[in-house]
Amino acid sequence: MPSIDIGTFTTTTSLTNTIKSYYDRLLLETLDPLTKYFQFGVKKSLPKNEGTSIIWNRPRRLGFGQKVTAGIKPSSNVLSTLKVSSLIEVYGGYTVLEDTVELTSITDVLDMATQELAKSAAETIDKAIMQSILFFDDPDTAVSGVNVVKTSSTLQISNGDTIVGNTYSDVLIAVSDIRRCAGELRRRNVPTFDGQNYVGIINPVVAEDLRADSTWQNWHQYVTPENLYAGEIGRVEGVRFVETTQTPVSAGSGNGLAISVAAGASALAYGTNVFGRGYYGVTELDGGIKTFLVQGASKSDPLNQSTTYGWKAHFTAKVLNVSAGLTLWTGSNDTMTGTSSTSARENAGLTLSAIPTAT
Repeated sequence: MPSIDIGTFTTTTSLTNTIKSYYDRLLLETLDPLTKYFQFGVKKSLPKNEGTSIIWNRPRRLGFGQKVTAGIKPSSNVLSTLKVSSLIEVYGGYTVLEDTVELTSITDVLDMATQELAKSAAETIDKAIMQSILFFDDPDTAVSGVNVVKTSSTLQISNGDTIVGNTYSDVLIAVSDIRRCAGELRRRNVPTFDGQNYVGIINPVVAEDLRADSTWQNWHQYVTPENLYAGEIGRVEGVRFVETTQTPVSAGSGNGLAISVAAGASALAYGTNVFGRGYYGVTELDGGIKTFLVQGASKSDPLNQSTTYGWKAHFTAKVLNVSAGLTLWTGSNDTMTGTSSTSARENAGLTLSAIPTAT
């Protein structure tokens, strides 16, 4: 009987890299459409062999030109940039797949796990971006993010969070509020994304209030499908809105601060981010996010009964130009229960709590 050359056969081991590449690609392809904040960031590739931080160079605005006189050389405008740096963070999550489930399931368990892990990764990335916007505080200039707070009678604009608690539950968002926010950005000469419109990232609860206005335009009335933003729902007053649950939600009753929740606060305040091009930067996910599939028997799993499957991302986000965006705080007839800052936050399911750190 002729001998068989074992080396001529392709084994599972030799396909390990191919399998990993497939799931890396599947995770990224599933994750990209799910991210809402990420799509609008100024993208920067992760640096290699350059330490743990990343730098964006934001060009400074040039001054006016000059009247030119024959024979006289005009003075030049100096082109310069402002460096903005951020430390690269590591995010991740995983799930455990039992061998019985893999054996008996009628669906591809790994494909299903990839879809669910991608959702988790997308929400984590978007929350990291949202919090980098909300808690921005420039150590060099002591300038904080801009908040526009709708109280019972008026809009208040300030840097920082000191008046966010004045948002009452029954003070709903209105088209006039969007007009004011867009006007503020135009006053600051903030560039738009498409030559005409800014972007607003809005909670579904608040979007329901805004879409009730007769001037609201659904997306198909002004944009072709190929130019649609992920999650886009419509436009009003020069702002194209993208809907997501990852917007900031906090407490506000007129008696305390939203970010440092006051005791007894009973109203929910929803933050809608309205901004122009160049507001914040993010690191590229392509190459920065990987999947990890760990199989095989070990001392802790001697019968190889479980497989761990997860994702890890090297990522960071940072406000590049604090003047290019703002957060509009309004109510939506929602209240929460709780007699202390801790119970109020837990009962409301507020999104301002930090992404937990593994210990």
